[in-house]
Amino acid sequence: MSLYHPLSKKPYHILAKPGEVAPRVVAMGDPGRVRRASRLLGGAQVVNEHRGYLVITGKYNGVSVTLATHGIGAPSAAIVFEELIMLGAKAIVRAGTCGAIPKDIDVGTVFIAEGAAYEPGGTLGQYVGQTAFPAVPTPELVIELEKAAKELGLRTARGLTLSHDAFHRVEVHSRRWGKLGIGVLEMECAILFTIGRLKGLKTGGLMLVIDNISTGEELKEGREELEVKMVEAALRALTAVEI
Repeated sequence: MSLYHPLSKKPYHILAKPGEVAPRVVAMGDPGRVRRASRLLGGAQVVNEHRGYLVITGKYNGVSVTLATHGIGAPSAAIVFEELIMLGAKAIVRAGTCGAIPKDIDVGTVFIAEGAAYEPGGTLGQYVGQTAFPAVPTPELVIELEKAAKELGLRTARGLTLSHDAFHRVEVHSRRWGKLGIGVLEMECAILFTIGRLKGLKTGGLMLVIDNISTGEELKEGREELEVKMVEAALRALTAVEI
């Protein structure tokens, strides 16, 4: 009996045609952010809306780029990253949001991930089993992301993120994670970095800090503008590296 699953070998959710996804991709959870950030592109064209995964391709400074929605959490994001790779992606940067743990990381800061911790099991376990696999981005993209964010006047920080699987349970675990030196909490960087390492994809991650779990501070004004500027930093970084 064959165990081959035909839908696992081709795009099933991102129904773009060959050539419609650029080698350089900025991915984010919110389709609204994808739509707002598409104003940064010339000749922007929607190439997928199936299953709510909005994907738009256009030009940034003359270079073909794609903005893609990865949804919420590792299971959704893994599907999108895998299918973007099937469609020609060679480098993916996640431009998301996060919550900070240390008191000295203010809301409105753009946090550049140097690595992503994760709890064992879940989606990551489907890729690496019980191996303590390091989820780390491509070093040159880390450098270019920080450089681009600073050039755009964004306040930045660098360090470790933790990609968790339960949005409404972070308060239960945040003290323990903070003692490990974790800077921010989000949900997708670890799976992106892991898939990237396993499949030869260049990856990076930067996230806008929208709240701080230690101080209770929340970002209430200017969030959408900062998100678009963060995506622009990702586009600058992606177009500065060779792939």
